[in-house]
Amino acid sequence: MKSLTGSVFKIENADAAEMTAHYEKTLFPAVVEPLQRRMLVSVQDRHYSLGDFSVWNGSCHSGMRVTLSGGPDAYALYLPSSGKMSVDTGGRQLESEPGRGLICNMSSFERLVLHEQRSHIGIAFERSAMTRQLSELLDAPVVAGLEFTDAIDLSGEKGARIAALGRLIWDSLTADDADQSSGLFTEHLLQAMMIRLLEAVPNNYSMRLLKPVSPAIPRRLKRAIDYMHANAGLNIGITDIAREAGTSVRALQAAFQQFKDTTPINYLRSIRLQGARRALMDPACLQSVSEVARDWGFSHMGRFAALYHQSFGEMPSDAARLRRAQV
Repeated sequence: MKSLTGSVFKIENADAAEMTAHYEKTLFPAVVEPLQRRMLVSVQDRHYSLGDFSVWNGSCHSGMRVTLSGGPDAYALYLPSSGKMSVDTGGRQLESEPGRGLICNMSSFERLVLHEQRSHIGIAFERSAMTRQLSELLDAPVVAGLEFTDAIDLSGEKGARIAALGRLIWDSLTADDADQSSGLFTEHLLQAMMIRLLEAVPNNYSMRLLKPVSPAIPRRLKRAIDYMHANAGLNIGITDIAREAGTSVRALQAAFQQFKDTTPINYLRSIRLQGARRALMDPACLQSVSEVARDWGFSHMGRFAALYHQSFGEMPSDAARLRRAQV
């Protein structure tokens, strides 16, 4: 079980230099300024870390502006209880206030503005953990970065459930010793929150997560897919696939785009990555990571490792290590 660590800080009437130094020491490099010149900043925060997750309850009494050039490689959920906050990220400005939550990619943060008497529960999910969860829900590799596309209406049914789960997570961390939940229980709640966010908050994978019934695919597209599965470990390209399917390259590309929403090469890569993952996690498999990669058509180990991490949120060696532990 992963260990739980916690910290509490309260800073009253600090100037910009003190707050900037505090951020750099405890969170990440950033420039902190009061919202009005010569004002002092007062904040307090109770923070917990558990494996791939961080949970905090923070309050900014005086208001402040935080400017940074990219934050941690994580997604942050903000569930406000009072006050306003705005986030400049990826060329957009998102706003949060009671009844309106946010889920954002922290690595693209440019500036946060916390107004007077702002308080919220925050939960950060490391990108690798969110990617693993998304891959499990899709039962497929994650081929493009996950981006959430809207704020969360916490007054609606879906948003209210997210807010309630956030409060339950916080209560599980802060209960008296006699009533406190185990770290494993809290970790499962945090995993449940990732699933809830992926399913309920609009994102660029929402349509795929709905898992609609696939329309009947053309016979030649099915032949192409069957050929890919049968020869995934061989050095085949789009010309070979089109020839075996009995169609042109252009027609094959159009069919994959229409019925699979991807390209033939990306579909083949997905088959290979899934095959490699199944092998690496199979306790009966005695092959090394490099042998598995070669068997599934990957000749460059660095490229394979990068694609694997992007797709499943972990390195191939992590899966192999877990497999050995199960033997």
